[in-house]
Amino acid sequence: MRRFRKFIRQWVIPPGLWELMSNAYSRLKRIQQPSAEITSLLDENKLLLDRHKGKRCFILGAGSSIAKQDLKKLAGEYVISVSNTYVHPDYPLLKPQYHVLPPILSGHDKLYSKEQFAEWLKEMDQKTLGAEMFFHIGDKTLIDANGLFENRIIHWNEYCPWDESCNFPLDLSKVPQIWSVSEYAIEVALYLGFEKIYLLGFDHDWFNGPLVYFYDHKTQHVMKPSEEKLKFADAEFQMRRHAYIFKKYKCLYRIKENIYNANANPNHYLDVFPKVNFESLF
Repeated sequence: MRRFRKFIRQWVIPPGLWELMSNAYSRLKRIQQPSAEITSLLDENKLLLDRHKGKRCFILGAGSSIAKQDLKKLAGEYVISVSNTYVHPDYPLLKPQYHVLPPILSGHDKLYSKEQFAEWLKEMDQKTLGAEMFFHIGDKTLIDANGLFENRIIHWNEYCPWDESCNFPLDLSKVPQIWSVSEYAIEVALYLGFEKIYLLGFDHDWFNGPLVYFYDHKTQHVMKPSEEKLKFADAEFQMRRHAYIFKKYKCLYRIKENIYNANANPNHYLDVFPKVNFESLF
């Protein structure tokens, strides 16, 4: 087994990707024995199961394609937003009921400082209005230390290793580790029981660069992501990453086969889900 791991490390997985995977797995191992408080917080997710059974929802990604769609049509719909999408000018009109984040410190701690994360979350606290928040339990200390989201409903999640099989349970306290917040957002929607789930802004057009969004990342993102810090995300890295993400998508689609791609980007690789015309849904 040791020789096999050495072979994989040296010849199959790029060094940068191996380091990210190793760091993530190490963190997962360190938190395998959660405290009674953490266990209690994670168990509260059970109250969300099938909360919106029979309804439909829209998951709002940050891809550039949503700049070409009339998001005002989503007013009155169930909307799940992610990450920095709250900077969209129509966000106050949509008033998403839920806002989902990837693991912050354990997933991006080498890219940004805790102070930068705190500033970003402070703005998010103000601009996501009354949305119920989904955070990784590992970020609770950061959030509590900065007095953030004190008057908001927060749902905490935990991650576990994923062997790339599709036999994992739908459980927000044991989410198969992710490479994109989109994976987690879909799992949240499935857990909430939505009958139909429509994806917007899931462009996955990595070939246009790692920082292509509907907003200007230099002026509309508090942390101001830089291409310099993302040099490791070359084409090979992105292809491997997306293969992993799309495999997870296939597993999630198999659960209910109720996920639809409604984004406006004709140049993307998202062929896992059935394509629907956004305008025809209203």
